[in-house]
Amino acid sequence: MSAAYITLLNLAERPGLVELSQSVAQDGEIPCDSKLLETIINNQDTSAWPFDDVTNANVAILRINEAIDDAHAEIEGFLRQRGHKLPLVKIPRLLTDWARVMVRYKLHRNRVSDEKSDPIVRDYKQVLGFLKLVADGKYSLGIDDAMPIAGGAPQHVGPQRVFDMNSLKDFGR
Repeated sequence: MSAAYITLLNLAERPGLVELSQSVAQDGEIPCDSKLLETIINNQDTSAWPFDDVTNANVAILRINEAIDDAHAEIEGFLRQRGHKLPLVKIPRLLTDWARVMVRYKLHRNRVSDEKSDPIVRDYKQVLGFLKLVADGKYSLGIDDAMPIAGGAPQHVGPQRVFDMNSLKDFGR
């Protein structure tokens, strides 16, 4: 896989580990401790935690990573359609922000809410709209784009010439 558009560390910052642990818990499952998630993500010692808790936290991280992989694949589909050379050498910050929105949406799969007023759904649909614009060549990420300069090539527009070689041929005789 190419460079990640979003990482566990990015997600730990925003939306945060409490939301992540709650959103990946299955129905009837108690969310894992966000401090334990932080410990695992930062590769710190988990020996002070009960084995079952560590196992559940690792399962939660697997679920988050699946959502990251899904968002990554979805973004690359749009970029590939636009003709970007993948993997990208440098990840634009905008793609990280978009990936964050997409992962959050995918993790909130059981969310029951009004789609029109739900900010998670609204943000996801906005990101899809921008990705469609990127795929159609109507929005540039500022990378490897062969998009024409806005407005096209310069053009000269003006009135017809009043004086030319034919109208001046008898002048001065």
